[in-house]
Amino acid sequence: MSDRPSLRLSDLARMGLIATSLIGSLTIGGGSFVASAQDATPAADCVAGEMSMATPEASPAAMEASPVAEEEVAPVGTPADEATTAAATAFIENVKACVNDPAAIATLVTPNLVSALGGYASIEDALADDFFTELPFGAMEIQKVTSYDNGAVGVEVQYQQSEYQIIAEEWWLVMDGDAWKLDAIRNQTAEVDGDAAAVGVNLLENEDGTYSITPNAPSVPAAEVLILQAVSPDTNVEAHQLVVVQLPEGADPMGLMDGSIAEEDIVFIGAIDGVQPGDSSDMTLVGLPAGMYTLLCFYPSPDGTPHAAAGMVAPFEVTAPAE
Repeated sequence: MSDRPSLRLSDLARMGLIATSLIGSLTIGGGSFVASAQDATPAADCVAGEMSMATPEASPAAMEASPVAEEEVAPVGTPADEATTAAATAFIENVKACVNDPAAIATLVTPNLVSALGGYASIEDALADDFFTELPFGAMEIQKVTSYDNGAVGVEVQYQQSEYQIIAEEWWLVMDGDAWKLDAIRNQTAEVDGDAAAVGVNLLENEDGTYSITPNAPSVPAAEVLILQAVSPDTNVEAHQLVVVQLPEGADPMGLMDGSIAEEDIVFIGAIDGVQPGDSSDMTLVGLPAGMYTLLCFYPSPDGTPHAAAGMVAPFEVTAPAE
């Protein structure tokens, strides 16, 4: 594992922080979430490529304007032409077809992607650590395709990560030889129809070395769409995440780390990763029922202690819908 945990369901399970309920206990229509997403995979055959040994020179990460970092000069984008859109669409469809084949997925990404998302030194390391397993991409939909002046192509996609969370991202594709590869992912705000409520969640680093996670309101009435905006002030120096789970009534959240909460009693609601100092990221939840939930960050502090164990945990209530 890398020092910085990613938000793949299998990662959190192996870390023992939310355990196998993330994979086995999520239900959509009576089946596990991962199985439901993968069952939606098109019947097309998976086409594996050649594994990248080095980040291509055309990678946005190798250029002055990277989608995963603040840069002085942002790349300029225009709507992709028909041929580029068709190529990008074919790439996404192949990812969906390969979602159950980790070795094939590993040939469709650059080393930059696994380094940025998981801290791995190589794709081989990521593959050995099961980085490419349990991916919720089977039901992914393409929203828009953009060509950038640095040679990259951005594909805006949307998919369901859990029973309640809708994910929107822009995937940056680059040419590696004569093949497209996924090089970087930029978080976006999902577009979902329905009456919405929004709550800010402050991710804070305290002067005494502790952490805190503080919603702007302790509760919110249930709505068709709930947006939790994770905000990391520019006074922070570390990256953070926002994880939402539902625990048994009265359970101490520290039981997530010592194993005292039974795995089958933990319900994963959603998560967003890599909220940098001075930045924010939205979690879009659809149809979240009234109940008590727990907000946490599991990123490690400099001494390796999860932020949640050093105070970055808070209750949050969704109340019955307002009349």
